[in-house]
Amino acid sequence: MTPLTRIQMVVHLQTVELFAHCTAEQVVRIAGIARQKVLRQGEKIYSVNDAAEALFSVVAGEVVLDNRGGEQRCISSGSTFGVREILAGRLRAEDAVASAEGIALEIEADDFFDLLSNNIEIVKALFRQLMSPSTKDLPASALQPTPSLSPRGGPSP
Repeated sequence: MTPLTRIQMVVHLQTVELFAHCTAEQVVRIAGIARQKVLRQGEKIYSVNDAAEALFSVVAGEVVLDNRGGEQRCISSGSTFGVREILAGRLRAEDAVASAEGIALEIEADDFFDLLSNNIEIVKALFRQLMSPSTKDLPASALQPTPSLSPRGGPSP
């Protein structure tokens, strides 16, 4: 597969729901930190309990997300995955396996947070999208608070 040009990355990211409220200039900045990842059928992208080090957007091909509890989701072109764990600072909750040959854009968490720390308008655009009822990558349950641990290790009151 030939590498994507920067303009191809920008055009793709403009179609991604997660970045729907970003301006063209903001999407160019996001594309600047994205890198192409070739997907090979059967390749494990990450596993349950892996550190969340990147988020992904499928350009071509398909990825299956499996929570090992009988629930699977198929992610295809234009969709993102791995966003929830990056934003929440959690370990991966699903296995991600390429079910077809393709390409994804990978955005490293550190690069993403560096970009966000210097671009409050991108942060605002992402919040507008994440709070939208149509967001596919983040089910409503993902927006519910999770129990935190008290300093003694038990659930918070």
